Formats: sequence, structure tokens, C-alpha cells
Amino acid sequence: MHNVRSYDLANFTLDDNVTLILGPNGSGKTTILESVYMLLRGTSFRGRDRDVVPYEGLSAELKLELADAPERRLRISVTPEDKLTKQFTVDGSSSARMAAKDRLPVVLFEPDELRLLTSSPQRRRDFIDGIIARLSPTYASALTRFQRTLLQRNELLKQFDVMSESDWQNHLFAWDVKFAELSASIIKARTNFIQHANEHLSRIYSDIAGVDHTVLARYQSMFTVIDDGLQQAILHRLEASRTLDARRGYTSVGPHRDDIELSLDGHQATESASRGEMRTIMLAFKLLEVELQTHHSGIKPLILLDDVFSELDIDREKRLMNALRGHQTIITATDLRDELKIDASIISLT
Repeated sequence: MHNVRSYDLANFTLDDNVTLILGPNGSGKTTILESVYMLLRGTSFRGRDRDVVPYEGLSAELKLELADAPERRLRISVTPEDKLTKQFTVDGSSSARMAAKDRLPVVLFEPDELRLLTSSPQRRRDFIDGIIARLSPTYASALTRFQRTLLQRNELLKQFDVMSESDWQNHLFAWDVKFAELSASIIKARTNFIQHANEHLSRIYSDIAGVDHTVLARYQSMFTVIDDGLQQAILHRLEASRTLDARRGYTSVGPHRDDIELSLDGHQATESASRGEMRTIMLAFKLLEVELQTHHSGIKPLILLDDVFSELDIDREKRLMNALRGHQTIITATDLRDELKIDASIISLT
């Protein structure tokens, strides 16, 4: 790592099994995880890539040597006009974006995601969308195209008073058709994922908790049709809401308005679950992602655990670590109990 956030120059060796990165808050623990993640997935999980380069710095450089794959590098440069450029180099080939074929499976556990139960519907959607997108590049592409289409439709809605009604209706219809097509693909993918998740969440949660429990996720959408009629149903709803949407200036129909509700033992989790139980539900989703990543890629994903033990008791910590046995795992923490330091390499930051 060279000129990466607070690091001037640093080099770390990661254990084949478990690496513990210990240090106080602000010591740069998460930056190590971020650097590894960017070199394996092509993006940061902490926000803007610009923030990786230190203030008033011109560039940041990262290099990752892998035991069983070609070396990979990333250079992030900032021009005097504050324009950002990225250059990935994998196996001697360079590009501005990491190709899908070069992305390796990683599952990240981070505190912000593990608090999603009590957060906004948007963040719950993002959480589920993120898992599906990491499993399916085509879903990631559909999400990007949907966001662009939603933006274009919203901009057109605001033109209602400045365009002729016929032109406005014709332009809007064209965007509605595209919007309905993309919305249908997103709703179907989310529905399928939730159905699959419900086949495994209770088992995974119970394994962490040490006691049998029932965890269920419910996809809340105004559309329940999951057959070929879904796209048409969305299109009809868009047409019916045009006038109201024009007055509001935004699209009131679609997957960007949906939510995911979670229950524990038949009770809505946001109302009855403790903080530790809510964190365990989200950990169950992450362990499900580990299973799915392994199944889809045929490769065990790298596990990154960023300060996730703070609200788990020692028994759940042990069971979580047991569930991750056999995966290369990097853990950050301000302190860890002695039971979790067995057979692990420790990097201490001050």
C-alpha cells in the first residue's frame, strides 16, 4: 500500500487461514480490508474512490500478490482539476475498470450492513441487491440500467408543464416500456432470492445461536405477479399514476419503492429482536452469501470481518468462526477474546 488514506507505505502478509488485525479506532484496520477488496472486486465498499487518495495527494497505489493467481495492481490518480482515473493491472493487462472475469469472490461483513434491520427500506434493498449482484453480473447490469431509466423518467415527469401533452405522453410511454421491463427482471430476481434464502436462513441462524429458531424474509412489493404478466402489470400501473407522478415529480411505482421485512420466531424482527439477535440475522444472510458464492464460482470466497463481534456473546463468536472454518478470513477488531486467537496470525496496529 502506497499513499492509501493514512498509509504512506505499508506491507502486510496475510495468513492462509485467519489473520487478526488488532488496533484502536482510527488506526487503519478497515483500510487494509478496503485495499484487499478493491484489488479483488474492483470497487471500494467505503464510498468514493477519491477518498482513498490522501488529501492533497496525487495518487495511491496498491499491489496484491496471490498464491495461486497472477499479481494484481491498482493505481488511482487525481488530476489538478480533481478528476479521478483508475488503472487495474491483472496478469499484465491494464484497464480502467476490472473485468468481470477478473473479479474473485469476497464476502464482507461490516457494521453498517449489520444494522440494516432498523434502517431505511432503501438500505435494506441495497443490502439484498448487493448480494444478488455479487452472485450475478447480469443483475448488477440490470440495476445500473434501471437507475438510469428511473432518473430519465423522473426528469421527464418534471417537463409536464413545458412540453406539449402529446410529446410528453409519447416520450413517457417509451421510458415506461423500458422501466417496466427492467423492473420486472429486478422484482423476479429479488423474489427468487428471498424464496431461496427462506430455505436456509433458519438453519444458519440456529447454527450461530445454538438453539433452533425460525427466520423468514418477506419481499414487500405492490406487485405479486411473478409470471409473464408482471411487466404488463407494471406498465399499467405506471400509466395509471402518470398524472400524480407528474405533480409529485417522481416515480411512485416500481422496485425502488419495495422493502424487505424480516421476522424471528413469528414476530417482526424490528419490533421484538434484541440487538444481538438482529445482528445474528444479518450474519445469517452473510453466511448464506458465503454458501452461494462457493456454489456459483466453485471457489471459496475470501471472508472479511470488519469489527462485527461487538454485539455477539462469546458462544456466538465461536459458532460464527466455526461456520467460516476452511475459508481464508481477515478480521479487524479493537480487541478479541483469547479463544479466537488460536491458530491465527496477528497484525497489531498502533
